Amino acid sequence: MGEVAIRPLVTFDECQQVRQIQHRCWGFAEDQGLYPPLLLSASENGGTVLGAFDGEQMVGYLFGYPALHDPRGKRSLKIYSQTMGVLPEYRNRGIAEQLKWAQREQALGLGIELITWTFDPLEGANAHLNLHKLGGIARTYKRNVYGEHFGQLNEGQPTDRFLVEWWIAKEFQISNFRFQISNFKFQIKRCVTQVEGGGTAQKLTGFDLGRKDEVVIAQMPDNIQAIRKSNLALAREWRLGTREIFEAYFARGFVAVDFVSEQAGTVRHNYYVLAQMVL
Repeated sequence: MGEVAIRPLVTFDECQQVRQIQHRCWGFAEDQGLYPPLLLSASENGGTVLGAFDGEQMVGYLFGYPALHDPRGKRSLKIYSQTMGVLPEYRNRGIAEQLKWAQREQALGLGIELITWTFDPLEGANAHLNLHKLGGIARTYKRNVYGEHFGQLNEGQPTDRFLVEWWIAKEFQISNFRFQISNFKFQIKRCVTQVEGGGTAQKLTGFDLGRKDEVVIAQMPDNIQAIRKSNLALAREWRLGTREIFEAYFARGFVAVDFVSEQAGTVRHNYYVLAQMVL
């Protein structure tokens, strides 16, 4: 594996390769995935259609398009980042992060200051990238966006999603809410979740929806895909329980501002940091 380069996709053949990566990433059927002519048209007309290349081989992609953002009835232009994927053997090399920073540069070049996208809040690696590394925030929870039969990774589970807002040209002072590992143990008393067990038996046993602190912590599963493969019913309990938590706290004005992934021996623990903020 060599150094990976990020560049726009400008040919039909390149756009066809995106669908092949989607099939490997999510286990899509042959008739599922992005329509290559749509990708090419978007690339030629203001969309962000990017590929990650190891030599001539495409190993990742990102697709977004201009859209309207309307959180409070005041419409503004944004890039909606619809999908991104990296081949399994190329993960954990920072390629997804490179694709997002390249998308940011394209958006700024168009005079656009906001990028949004959705992701599964139970997927720790995605949460760490989106909130901790990139500095995005989430305050919108969407239920079962794609149904319960959306590829092999999601089969049999509601496809709930966070909507991420990545304000790429200005700060919301959320640095005050960023939690460093050095002082994180002190904050664990603010945890609103009760979790028992570990590995594929890790279980959400209870939660508190009425905490009055300005900042609270919510523990997430260490590895939701491992749980799903071992016990689909337990994975569903995680989905429905965390849905209730996030919907309740978002309704009270909390915002997901960070995701802390803490290593304890051979075990990794994942936590969202939710803060009351006026944005």
